[in-house]
Amino acid sequence: MTDPIPPTPRLGAAEEHRAAAENAAQHRDFDRAVRERFRAVLRGLEQRGMLEVRRSRTAQETATDASSTLSAEAANELQPAASSFDEVVYGGRQATEDEYRRLEYADRYSQAAPPPAPEPDELVATEAPPRTRRQLPPLPELLRNPKFWAALIGAITVLLLLYAALQSCGTPPAANPPPKHPPPATSPHKPPPEQKEPEQDREYGRGQDSIFDRLPGPVAFGGLQFLIAGGALVWWRARRRGALVGEPRPVEVAANELLAGQAALYRRAKDYDHVAAKLRAATLRRIRPMLDVTSDAPQDRVIAAIATRTGAAPAQVQQALFGPVPDAGTLELVAAQLEWIEEEVG
Repeated sequence: MTDPIPPTPRLGAAEEHRAAAENAAQHRDFDRAVRERFRAVLRGLEQRGMLEVRRSRTAQETATDASSTLSAEAANELQPAASSFDEVVYGGRQATEDEYRRLEYADRYSQAAPPPAPEPDELVATEAPPRTRRQLPPLPELLRNPKFWAALIGAITVLLLLYAALQSCGTPPAANPPPKHPPPATSPHKPPPEQKEPEQDREYGRGQDSIFDRLPGPVAFGGLQFLIAGGALVWWRARRRGALVGEPRPVEVAANELLAGQAALYRRAKDYDHVAAKLRAATLRRIRPMLDVTSDAPQDRVIAAIATRTGAAPAQVQQALFGPVPDAGTLELVAAQLEWIEEEVG
């Protein structure tokens, strides 16, 4: 009997984890206190809308994601707390009271956080049983032998060729004999008979007769038999053998191939504004901690901070970060400007 699969762990509200941490700290259980306090910080950031609500997120991912939203000072306080969480929970090290007090000082988000949004209902996917097709009775062993069909087709071919040869070697039919009595002479009072038209001027018809009327009988009959045999052979080799069976296989795509495929889709869609927005968001996420600018800062403040750090004109920075991108040439220019801004700021 196999062990049941444990359910996916869910975090509660920030207030619940905060109360559990304070209770554990009063009982000098700082391992549990550090674990619950860090979870309270994470849930507080999610409930305040500073972080995207996700089902699973590691401690290091929490500190990294918070660096793009919080100020540099607040983000730097979460980095050692994330390391302490990993060492205590996964490394087996005992937490100290000093570590918990530093995390308690850095926690400005779990207290008075709005209630969490209701969790979406989970639908359990059930695999439908495969459809079974009605099985036909098996063919006899002789009919399943390819050599039998090859010999049969060869024998039919030889017989057709032999029949055609015999028909072609037969005696041609005799010509009609001349009449015994010559036709009467033409009366002088009757008009002369009409002259026959030359052979080359005779009309042969409109070509509506069948090809089987034009060809000799053996050739037409043999060609028809070959067509039927060829159609049966194509049907036999091309028919599907059994029902389709889905086989799950892990698919691994290299990062460069995935990036090239996504870029090709963007190029085909010609949505230059969407691609520029993705590049700008990634650049701002990386340079905000170095500029001490939060994600909710207005555009003027971001432009002023970048212009001060790089020495570029504010109008040029504004065009690179927030200007329209109507065509591919402008997109290439914006990408080059963003790369230059990131190098100068870093």
